[in-house]
Amino acid sequence: MKLRVGANWDIGFLDAVKGTSVDTLFGKLPFDIVGGARPGFVLPQVGRNDIEKYIQACHERNLEFSYLLNAPCLGNLQYSEKGYGQLVELLEWIDQARADAVTIGIPYLVDLVRKRFPRLKIKISTTARVNTVRKALQYEDMGVEEIIIDEHINREFKTLEAIRKSVKCNLELIVNNICLWQCPYNYEHVNHDGHASREGEEDQYCYLQYPGYLCLYRKLTDPVELLKSPWIRPEDIPHYEAIGYDRFKITERFKRTPLLLEHVRAYENRHYDGNLLDLFTLPRKGAFTPVHLEYFIQPEHVNIMKISELEKVFDLEVRDLIQLDNKKLEGFIDHFKTKNCNQISCSSCRYCEDFFEKVAMVKKEELERAAQKVKNFSEKLLSGEIFDIPRSHLFFRIPLFKGLLKHFAKRQFTTNREK
Repeated sequence: MKLRVGANWDIGFLDAVKGTSVDTLFGKLPFDIVGGARPGFVLPQVGRNDIEKYIQACHERNLEFSYLLNAPCLGNLQYSEKGYGQLVELLEWIDQARADAVTIGIPYLVDLVRKRFPRLKIKISTTARVNTVRKALQYEDMGVEEIIIDEHINREFKTLEAIRKSVKCNLELIVNNICLWQCPYNYEHVNHDGHASREGEEDQYCYLQYPGYLCLYRKLTDPVELLKSPWIRPEDIPHYEAIGYDRFKITERFKRTPLLLEHVRAYENRHYDGNLLDLFTLPRKGAFTPVHLEYFIQPEHVNIMKISELEKVFDLEVRDLIQLDNKKLEGFIDHFKTKNCNQISCSSCRYCEDFFEKVAMVKKEELERAAQKVKNFSEKLLSGEIFDIPRSHLFFRIPLFKGLLKHFAKRQFTTNREK
């Protein structure tokens, strides 16, 4: 087994995983010209020097580092002299920083890296949605060293096995993804995040992750969706090893070190006692680095008083409202080794619904209240209420006042982090 883990930039974490199956860390600047699969405001605000030192620390501990270039859209910047130059400059820095690999979401960057930076290994991101034999073969023909498989097929064992038998390159599976299975919001969400981590776009809008609210609302109103999500239990790793998979990815890049270590140990030991939801990225107090509030201070775009309601909307711990005892999920995976969920509706099958009824403990009334808060806020984006800026707030648009607001928000973030 080889574990690939998101970099939270804590050197102490690298020391803590010495002797484990962790062999690669992955991460990126919160904002660069390409962007990535997470909005910049949720990530630790590191700079190029920080990343250079971290890569060196990885190498000193015999660990590799992969820089993420996994946004699904470049905004066509590659078709201008300026944009092309910006791409090449970023790649030159990544190469000079001695990153071992780049994780890429689009073919153009595959070809660019292969032509101009041949030292760098190329991994294909899950954002490329490699989920068939043909897609995998086509990316392998481009000369990539590794493909991160679309997590939405984690329970399609026949497809996974067919892909593994068809290509020679390395394949990697994401183990603790909690996206809605076959999520209709996924493409929009990832594309949103790519732009929300693109350098220079931070002040063009106030990014509010509408697809993320819809996703959370579905999970709160119909919590069986959490069981349907394409995660892999630590105990179920052997099922994937049996069909040839030995590389597994643990997200996220904004987890605090104690939580990240807990997840590494669970998959390293192929065992976890407790609520399975603890292994996923769901609202949980103190588990993640705080959101950088200063990026929401956009008085020229939104009513910042209404934006402040977000704090109350997400003031919840899903793990306290829903309990999925991991021990009771033993055998849950067996159904998927012989069935193809893409060929039958959930309403006809009801396997997950029936299993959920047996194993889950749900605080229904509290879930409903939390869901209503999410719904109320998200509807303000559709009604336009979030953009209703009172005349009394127009002074916030003055650069001096806007700067003071952002400074206060940044200080608030720093204070919370120190706690």
